[in-house]
Amino acid sequence: MDLNLITHWRPQPGRVVEWKVTDMSARAAAQAPVDPALPTTMQERHLRRARLAAQNGETQSPWIGIAFDFPGRLDRAAMTRTLERYVLRHDTLHSWFSFADPVADPTDTTNPIRRHVVPTESINLAPAESAVLDRPEQVRDHVAARFANDTSALAWPAFVFGAVEHYATDAPDAEESFTLFHAIDHAHTDMQSMILMFAETRMIYQAELDGVEPELPDPGSYVDYSRREREKAATLTMASPEVHGWIGHLTRNGGSFPSFPLDLGASDAPKPAIGSRFELADARDCELFGVACKANGANFIGGVFAALAITEHELVGRDRYMALSPVTTRNDPQFYWSQGWFINLVPVGFELDGDTTFSGLAQRAQEAYRSGKTLGEVSVQQVIDTVLAASGPGTLSQHTTLTPPPIVSYIDGRRLPDTENFSSTRATGIVGGKATQIASIWINRVLEGTWMAISHPDTPEAHRSVAAYAGRLSTIMKTVAREGDYRSPEGVR
Repeated sequence: MDLNLITHWRPQPGRVVEWKVTDMSARAAAQAPVDPALPTTMQERHLRRARLAAQNGETQSPWIGIAFDFPGRLDRAAMTRTLERYVLRHDTLHSWFSFADPVADPTDTTNPIRRHVVPTESINLAPAESAVLDRPEQVRDHVAARFANDTSALAWPAFVFGAVEHYATDAPDAEESFTLFHAIDHAHTDMQSMILMFAETRMIYQAELDGVEPELPDPGSYVDYSRREREKAATLTMASPEVHGWIGHLTRNGGSFPSFPLDLGASDAPKPAIGSRFELADARDCELFGVACKANGANFIGGVFAALAITEHELVGRDRYMALSPVTTRNDPQFYWSQGWFINLVPVGFELDGDTTFSGLAQRAQEAYRSGKTLGEVSVQQVIDTVLAASGPGTLSQHTTLTPPPIVSYIDGRRLPDTENFSSTRATGIVGGKATQIASIWINRVLEGTWMAISHPDTPEAHRSVAAYAGRLSTIMKTVAREGDYRSPEGVR
């Protein structure tokens, strides 16, 4: 599956059809009662940032989207039933959030966030035709506006569904196919959830066309997960091993995390974001790289972090690697098919100790990743909250701001459902772009190989820097694959 900023997505033109909730559903949502289940810690931080951005008139794109193709002409009735069934299966999609005091400072944690749940019997969708759009840019701009304006978790619904019928244009090469597009506020989803949505809606739609009941796995409950997460967070104290682990990582890095190692041309102010994609290694090189990882006591992900550490040492002389890596929190099988934000960030940090060989660092990097994963049930924000609470009255309203960290995500897409159909359906994960001063990295392994997406400021310096970074990383990985090891050349930092 590709991953693109919305500005890079190039859909096929055609007639746009969109599914919206009925007036009855909208009225029921406005009257939805408060549910005692609190948002997760990640959701709460996200919602407070979203409300603050809105109050300040700042541009924000806190949604995650996906688009993928279906063969044949769109059966609107079958797709309506498909999308309704999908929404009804996942309880987080029924939720919306409000602040107890809607006009107070949203960053004030004494102003609680409340969950409202729309009754399932009130949830109905209806298709409506939009315009026929003749150019890819028109479709992209239309979808971008819908995603940006209609996916807030502070209202309901927080999701957008639509399709582009490609055969509805005068283009001579128009195909008998359509593209389904979908986005939802990040509070209710993550990229793995988007991939599960891809697999699930394809299963349901085909069953609807065949006139049979779809065989679907139990979706689990994200609201139940939220309760568990809050119960766990409430038990944390300064004596908790997870708190000690996080404090140790923060202390070793001066209370923060290092930024992207090269100049991004945005030190003075945030710049508009853009995404760049780089191929790192093909399928054959990935297999050989994996063999070298195993021979040196690491998995593929440990090898990637070792290669990243060597990359940053060669580029800027860093002798300690540090990053935050997203890991899934779907540790209970009941949540495997759930829609929700099942992500935490874990620290991956280790010293190079003068060793810049892959064979010398692979196992060290793997152990650092394993150590970081032991903190996966507790977020750094929960640790900060615990420390502030232990500091006594008057400190809870203070906010500790960490330097934006270099998020380094690794996903092995081969292990997810229906991955063999990513290419044939042109499946594309889509994220919004906003002003930024940092670079976030997603490394993705698929059947065809491994590639990297980097979201970064759209400056000449950043384009040069991310290309140099990706090029060096690719060289290291390919050398390990073909020679079994990598050693930094003499004279390279």
